[in-house]
Amino acid sequence: MTESGIYELWDKRLSRSERDALSRIEPFCRDVIEPFAKEAFVERLPVSRELAKAWGALGMLGLQTPQELGGLGASYFAKISMVHALAKRSFACAFSLNNMQSMVCILATRAQKEVRERYLPGLLRGDLIASVGITEPGGGSDLANMRTNATKVAGGWVVSGEKAWITNATICDLMLVSAQTATGTRGIGRFIIDMSSPGVERLPAHPMAVGHPTGLGAAKFDNVFVPDSYMVDAPGEAFRLGMSAINGARTHVAAMCVATLQQSLATAVRYCCDRQAFGKSLLTHQGLKWDLVDVANRLEAANLLTYRAAERIADGCDATLAAAHAKKFAAESALFGVERCMQAMGACAVLESTSLVRHLGDLKLAGYADGTTEMQNERIGAFLIEHYAE
Repeated sequence: MTESGIYELWDKRLSRSERDALSRIEPFCRDVIEPFAKEAFVERLPVSRELAKAWGALGMLGLQTPQELGGLGASYFAKISMVHALAKRSFACAFSLNNMQSMVCILATRAQKEVRERYLPGLLRGDLIASVGITEPGGGSDLANMRTNATKVAGGWVVSGEKAWITNATICDLMLVSAQTATGTRGIGRFIIDMSSPGVERLPAHPMAVGHPTGLGAAKFDNVFVPDSYMVDAPGEAFRLGMSAINGARTHVAAMCVATLQQSLATAVRYCCDRQAFGKSLLTHQGLKWDLVDVANRLEAANLLTYRAAERIADGCDATLAAAHAKKFAAESALFGVERCMQAMGACAVLESTSLVRHLGDLKLAGYADGTTEMQNERIGAFLIEHYAE
């Protein structure tokens, strides 16, 4: 199986300048991301500031930031190609670095001028790192019951509360925090909080068994003053914009699943071609070969569902249903597929050199990130009558 069979569809949507920019990623992933991912798996390390700076030096932290603000001004399809390249080496590293890139784009395009001028140059270089705080301890996807609150005071807001499951929480300098200014989702606003502000407490990283490069952790805010100019999305707008952006997030998580599964299948196929058993290649044994056929079949379907969702996002269409289908199927297929690949490789699959155990653990995060699989079921279920009754 060649990579072009999976990624050819995506490559056709890239401009020449995007292809030139993205050509710098593969050597970086081979020489930097893969060695780091292997070390991080053993040593339980988050993505480091040094790695973020190296990523910024490639220009990738400004991938979608407009050119007039110092970025590359690339398309959503370029973003997908970026996460493909990263996730082939490490799903968790892809999640971390893509989150950084997305935050740079948000602050570049939505933050007020004062905030943008102060922080954007450092964010583009990777000298500063921004993350997003939405989820709360015990809150999950129930945003209407968000307890972090923002109270209006002279010249700004006072924010109090706690956030959990924050990507890059262990190293971020800024956090885009969602907080209630009233009751219900219409009261939610989003504020940039400098993590060095009085009243901010960075909590230890969550003691996870997998996915360490994501740097998932928590933070507390105790009467933190936030100037008016640091409000990014006003109450009434923040929830709507967040729900609109979630379809893009679900789609690029699906794309990461596709890339990690593709790489795992390639590893298994190469191994089974070379390994001999009972006088012939493992891949010529029908039962084993058919297991890998099932993986390839789901991989192709997951890729096409993800492409369909990305196309709707890029064209400005509603992608709620398409993104839910893509994320649900890609996340479930990736877990199924990597486990099958490991079984096909026998005991050698658990060797660190194959990376399949690491991929399997990291991919479990896809079932929770940007809406659980159960949330995708609810989204799809809401469309059953409208789309599938006839």
